[in-house]
Amino acid sequence: MSILAKKRGLSALALAAVLGLGAAPAAMAQEKVSTVVNTMQIFSSLDPAKVTDYTGYMAVVNMYDGLTTVAPSGEIVPHLATSWDISEDGLTYTFHLRDDVTFQDGSALSASDAVWSIQRLLKINKGPSNLLVDLIAPENVSAPDATTVEIKLNRPFSPFLASTPILLVLNQKLVEANATADDALGEAYVGDNSVGSGPYSLVSYNRSADMVIARNPDYFLGWDKGTPIDEVRFVQTSDDATVRALAEKGELGLSSHGLGNDTFESIGNMPGYKLLQTRTAGGFQIKLNTKVYPTDDVHVRRAIAYATDYETIQEIIYPGVPMHGPLSDTFEAAFNTEIPTGVYDLEKAKEELAKSKYAGEDITLVNSYVASLAFEQEVALLMQANLAQIGITLDIRPEPWNRIVELASNPDTTPASTQVNVSPSYPSPDSMFFNQYHSKASGTWWSMAWLQDPEIDALIDQSRAQTDPAEINATYKELQQSIYDLQTSVWAVAPMRRYAANACLQGYEFRPMQSWDLNFWNFTWECPSN
Repeated sequence: MSILAKKRGLSALALAAVLGLGAAPAAMAQEKVSTVVNTMQIFSSLDPAKVTDYTGYMAVVNMYDGLTTVAPSGEIVPHLATSWDISEDGLTYTFHLRDDVTFQDGSALSASDAVWSIQRLLKINKGPSNLLVDLIAPENVSAPDATTVEIKLNRPFSPFLASTPILLVLNQKLVEANATADDALGEAYVGDNSVGSGPYSLVSYNRSADMVIARNPDYFLGWDKGTPIDEVRFVQTSDDATVRALAEKGELGLSSHGLGNDTFESIGNMPGYKLLQTRTAGGFQIKLNTKVYPTDDVHVRRAIAYATDYETIQEIIYPGVPMHGPLSDTFEAAFNTEIPTGVYDLEKAKEELAKSKYAGEDITLVNSYVASLAFEQEVALLMQANLAQIGITLDIRPEPWNRIVELASNPDTTPASTQVNVSPSYPSPDSMFFNQYHSKASGTWWSMAWLQDPEIDALIDQSRAQTDPAEINATYKELQQSIYDLQTSVWAVAPMRRYAANACLQGYEFRPMQSWDLNFWNFTWECPSN
């Protein structure tokens, strides 16, 4: 059983009434395959230029295609582009596109659509654009012909190829037809519609509750791997009982990965269900805001780290393996093996607190977490009990995810400590360093430590300019040590990614890029015979 009883959210009966779900199984013989996928957070936008979190990317990876994509190994592989060339100076990337791709409205996808989409991303300057805005000038993205995209960088940038899966292509004519004088880039339209070439198109979208996508029968990669999933109904609920009820009726295809441990076990033991479990390339951490009381003092940050009961988190609350600082050991070549895992030692915590500028004072620490995630509530209560033993009062403040994102936009409103899961948004260690620690990336939920340290910025910039893999990895290792020494987070656990899944759902493989493992084109519906 979990540490806390879970009692929140929409009731199973009410949710079923809203969705019109009956008691029939998700897939019947000779009928289309339609199944339910649970998400814990709302789809705040469907615009590829604006998404930043796992639900947003779950939507766009199904509705859009990028120049490249990522294999389970982490390798960047062809997608819309069949191949690419890189100039000797590392500044010009030339992508050669397929000539047989159509958008979901039947119109042909051209290199000009890709160019316009990349330029649009840069102009909107939100979401994933912080990676590219000072690297690519819009005028340096061009289409020499209908199947060629040329991108000229302002400077060498070693992780650029790893970032190309996020260069998702939109239907320029369709967007412009629905733009307005006040919204020339069609942000309102794209935010609520599907305008891509992806394997699924949007059927309906209720921002606060659910979304339905349907299989695109004309998808350029075809549907010949087995029985495809025709319709996916995303249901946003944080109520574990509701998810269990959907499984009991055979309607749940895939759960979110944020359920309580007892819920995973309960569904996994039901007839017709299984648990999917794999390592990830990210980690669960408690981010510490270096700009506000009391975590503006490194000794307070270290005290909090020593007062964290890692074993209970890793073995009971949120199963996984220990973390060695800010980078997952799945990035083997770049991983610094000299960095230790976290140690739970209240005496050392007291020693660190005694060294701080707040020594002898009554200290109150604000801790925020995603209100819909039961395990984060359990972590908060565990922290509260442990910190009380060293003289710190934990002020627990659960918030909806969109509120945490809003608070993270300013150092003064960002909580002193916030629980978050961080995974690569592109398959490179750079994703974990730049997004979280570079000053230019400040103001997002990734960067709630508000480090803004010139030496860290310089090391990140250095790694991005290097071209020799050995030199890049050496810089990454130095970065890890420097960030570890600053104790920007409590690196609590490298969790096992777990989903409760219908036994008929086949084809899941983890991919080291946010939600790219939830592209339903990779799944089939093949029910076991027994």
